[in-house]
Amino acid sequence: MIDLFAAELARPGFVWVVLGMVVAGVVRGLSGFGAAMILVPILSAVLSPAVAVPLLTAVDGLATMPLFVAASRCCRWSEVVPITVAAAAALPLGIAILIYVAAETLRLGISVTILMLLEVIASGWRYHGKPSLPLTLGVGAASGTLGGASGLIGPPVILFWLGGQNDAALVRANINAFFGLIIVITIVGYWISGLFTREIVAQTLLLAPVYGAAVWVGARGFRHTSDVAYRRFAFALIAAIAVSSFLV
Repeated sequence: MIDLFAAELARPGFVWVVLGMVVAGVVRGLSGFGAAMILVPILSAVLSPAVAVPLLTAVDGLATMPLFVAASRCCRWSEVVPITVAAAAALPLGIAILIYVAAETLRLGISVTILMLLEVIASGWRYHGKPSLPLTLGVGAASGTLGGASGLIGPPVILFWLGGQNDAALVRANINAFFGLIIVITIVGYWISGLFTREIVAQTLLLAPVYGAAVWVGARGFRHTSDVAYRRFAFALIAAIAVSSFLV
């Protein structure tokens, strides 16, 4: 394993991976999401998408488990469980897309999807009453498919909950509870599909402490963020990264 650590540290561009982990970790801790939208382009430039996506999932799952433990006490499980079940059911389709579809095609499709979802929510549309079960399951299925294909598990679920009437604290708790569950399921799916290797294990062990420390810094910053500022930050983050992915 030591030889694998040395090889990763000497990899060209590895410093950009570390810097990306720091930025993405702070954002993840602050907002409860956003790491994949920052890291997928960076990791894919240094590594291949088939390596980048499982690596990101493993690092995020290992480093953010304390967020899941905290969220499990204050999330609304009646909202989290159905959407997680639907995401898990759709996950194999996303993994198949990751394996067989060209990376450029994936990136274009992801950017278009994120921008369309953002336009709907940022337009001011809000739910009236409790979302129906079919809608909830549909959002979960979209999340599972997108997550399996690109590591971007969050956007459909995040925009779904941001569009509702819950306050920022409950939205963030729901997001962290959902991520904690679905990341474990996703890791199992990648493992069964043969996408995890010894190199990915070595990369995860190297990068998880850096990412975890950055998440902790971001989580402390959330205490000083207002409800309005949280939503504005979330929308701006999604839009900026979706557009940048278009242009790269």
